[in-house]
Amino acid sequence: MSKRLVIVGGVAAGASAAAKARRTTEDIEIVLIEAGPYISFANCGLPYYLGGEIAERDSLFVVSDKTFATRYRVDIRTHTTATGVDPQARTISICSADGAVDELAYDRLILATGSVGVRPPIEGLDDGCIFTVRTVPDVDAITAFLAKVAPPAPETAEVDVKTRVPLRAAVIGGGYIGLETAEQLRARGLEVTIIEMAEQLMLAMDTEMAEPLRQALVADGCEVILGDAVARIVERDGHHVMLTRGGREVPFDIGILAVGAKPSVELARSAGITLGPSGAIQVDTAQHTSDPCIYAAGDNCESVHLVTGKAVNIPLAGPANKAGRVAGANAALDLVGADDDDPTRLAAPPVLGTAIVRVCDVIAGVTGLTEAAAAREGLDVQLAYIPGASHASYYPGSKKVLLKVLFEATTGRLLGAQGVGGAGVDKRIDVLATAISAGMTVGDLEHLDLCYAPPFGSAKDVVILSGFAAANALRGVMPSMTPQELLDRLGGENAPLVLDVRTQREWEAGHLDEAVHLPLDELRERLDEVPTDREIAVHCAGGYRSYLAQRILMNRGRDGVRNVLGGYGLIEQVMSSREA
Repeated sequence: MSKRLVIVGGVAAGASAAAKARRTTEDIEIVLIEAGPYISFANCGLPYYLGGEIAERDSLFVVSDKTFATRYRVDIRTHTTATGVDPQARTISICSADGAVDELAYDRLILATGSVGVRPPIEGLDDGCIFTVRTVPDVDAITAFLAKVAPPAPETAEVDVKTRVPLRAAVIGGGYIGLETAEQLRARGLEVTIIEMAEQLMLAMDTEMAEPLRQALVADGCEVILGDAVARIVERDGHHVMLTRGGREVPFDIGILAVGAKPSVELARSAGITLGPSGAIQVDTAQHTSDPCIYAAGDNCESVHLVTGKAVNIPLAGPANKAGRVAGANAALDLVGADDDDPTRLAAPPVLGTAIVRVCDVIAGVTGLTEAAAAREGLDVQLAYIPGASHASYYPGSKKVLLKVLFEATTGRLLGAQGVGGAGVDKRIDVLATAISAGMTVGDLEHLDLCYAPPFGSAKDVVILSGFAAANALRGVMPSMTPQELLDRLGGENAPLVLDVRTQREWEAGHLDEAVHLPLDELRERLDEVPTDREIAVHCAGGYRSYLAQRILMNRGRDGVRNVLGGYGLIEQVMSSREA
């Protein structure tokens, strides 16, 4: 009799585990248990189907259950819930949609139970007009609700359901799903309000790098409420209202709950499996849990962060797929009696949390540590802000890109990066994620050989420029100051002299009240106007002309000259985030 592998959970990790297990061997039985109606769907595509960018519902399904079952010879049992695990007997208890209860024996078990949405203790949250965006049935319910509350006029009865919209939507949460859903509801014509308890959107990024997302939403007509939380949901005169702790009242027709997720570990906990410090299932690089016959993969388990070496739980599709592949291969090899050193065994790679989001016309991406995360780790870091362009600025269609690169202050080792702007952010974040994975330093970035033609990039790509700037800072060629540090020090006892070296037109368009204007091209002739007894914080629009000014001053023997990273553009961005 062949050995049996049971997998609890489908989608990214579970379906990947089943497929890899079958590719590893034909000699085992594979059973996949899924509580929902589908084993494999594009959950990251759900907001875009809701907004109509993905036109066909069938496009959300990576592969049909029937095709998957046939192709990989897997016994698929949807609408079936695993309710308990008996590790000693090696059985799981399952309950089907009709209420039938059964015991299923396993030789190896993979828990791919994913995550569950966080439901904060908000009075009225169970109101029928509050939805989540986690599964296909979720968006089916939203679509049906929109059709109900905003039916078409009789003369337009044949209009597609996606054109029937209510007046107002309130989105609780400003992370990936909240922002994507808000964008898509706004595209459908709804008036959208986002309520985020933190002081910024996108906590996966640093505040100033997330600020353009807020600005884009506001420019598109959305209301963004930061630093406040929903306390109650009430009904007044037939209308729904969210009441916040700060005293705001937000009327709405449809509400979206998107405040994050937590690992689904109840099944593991019931089996006595060890949980890690993050609250997720603790696993080794083979995806083994504390029980040698049970594996775990996906959003329910921990990974090792590449930069810190610590256990983390980062619920993203890419790591979940890879973890499922590892668990499937190793579990299958166990069942056919392969040696521990079998070359086809796999090990889970460490993670960086590389991710990206689009809001209206603004794209923001992140990889590795943020500045806030590095501070929590107590790391000695330096950073560089580099504005650039998606491709050669003289070629039509070029978009602005701002990179923030974090590196170890002593060695220059890359620790993390963030990017925000238009097209091309994804390319740069992917390059930097690869560089971090390879253990590269900022000095290595200087020497990258990247493809260039005017429609695709620049001869000095913004990634390479970030290497120039960061390496110069390490070498002492470009002592620097962040906009945050500058703004914090203005008005203080030891405030630096702010030297603005932009043109007269740029100065007149906006400047810091504390700044002294001295255009770069006049600096050599007017050096005597620059004090010698004060620290100088020099800035331009983006950081390059101020670097030239800094070098002029330093080459003339001036000390204490620091270049303000990111220039006036980033200074404005930081000020805007503080005022939001």
